[in-house]
Amino acid sequence: MALSGAARRASLPAVLILAAVQFTIIVDETAVALLAPSVGRDLVLGDQARHLLVTPFAAAFVAMLPVAVVALRRADPPKALPWAACAFAVSAIAGAVAPTTAALIVARAAQGATAAATTTCVLATLHLVTAGRPTRTRDFAVFSTVSGAGSIAALLVAGPLAALSWRWCFWAVAIAAVAFSLAWLAVGITGPDQRITPEDVRRHGGWRGLDWQAYAMIAAANAVLAASVITVSFGLQDDHSWSPIAAGLGFLPLNIAAAGGAIVVSRCSTTPQSAGRLLAAGFIALVVGCSTLAFASTGPAAMLVATVPIGLGIGIAFPLVNSRVLTGSEPRAIYRAAGLGIAQQAGLAVGAVVAAARSGTALAILAAVVAVGTIITASAALSNVARTRP
Repeated sequence: MALSGAARRASLPAVLILAAVQFTIIVDETAVALLAPSVGRDLVLGDQARHLLVTPFAAAFVAMLPVAVVALRRADPPKALPWAACAFAVSAIAGAVAPTTAALIVARAAQGATAAATTTCVLATLHLVTAGRPTRTRDFAVFSTVSGAGSIAALLVAGPLAALSWRWCFWAVAIAAVAFSLAWLAVGITGPDQRITPEDVRRHGGWRGLDWQAYAMIAAANAVLAASVITVSFGLQDDHSWSPIAAGLGFLPLNIAAAGGAIVVSRCSTTPQSAGRLLAAGFIALVVGCSTLAFASTGPAAMLVATVPIGLGIGIAFPLVNSRVLTGSEPRAIYRAAGLGIAQQAGLAVGAVVAAARSGTALAILAAVVAVGTIITASAALSNVARTRP
């Protein structure tokens, strides 16, 4: 089902607003790396702060995704998006005013659940807005660049806010979520009714036949990203007494590299073959960065240099794999979007566990697993090309 001509003409503003909503969720998730030490000191939690901020969010996110899929079968994702984003804003406000550790845990779980619904709406709507467009790859690169800039904003904005109080970060997330919801309503992008009927589920198979290899790639990339950012953030602040602001500035090279990778994708992935080569190069960069971080010295300069290839790999991998996952029949867009969300959170959870080990060996094992997966995937792709060649 195609969108109307008016919707197509307005697709770039729609992509930018969708990216901004996802940007806000990424800000919330990434800021945890900088907020955890401040929260730990304020609530006397110590190193447990990182687990209490990450685990409830990730668990609720994954648990909520199947519920979101069932609910969105009978709802139109573009119309449901502002409601989900406003619910996310309310949960962020709950975190901002949480008086106790228990209240903060509940608020983080609520954020995870509402973030799951919002992310599912965002990704399903992104597919609907860009479906059939010759600029789809460019649109996904734009989406990945802008939404990925949430990590830059988190590391730059969360630092100064955390210096005042970590609660201000939650308030900022809530305000942004409401603002972007209003922007979506103002743009007014709508397509044909995209509600999924039981017949659609039977015809298109629901969860069956999804691209699990692509989901594994998303999980692997997010695991490397989370493990590296959390490891470096705690290393800079706890071991070298960097302020949150200085730590945020230290991640600028990673984010610049990620933006550069997304630009490369938008310009150089014009054919399936070139996209495949770029994707392999992106994962090689992730392996190199993670391995360097595992074996490099614990000095600040060495750690930050190791994040540059990770940023480049993320900038290349995310738009390519996201586009691959979401491409397909429209009645299954909700399932693909939910699967993408599950893969992202599974990867972030694995990365958080690896970072919690505070061990170069754990990072090396993660790099080895990603390397083996890259080799297997590349070998399978080469075999397929050889079989289809006349």
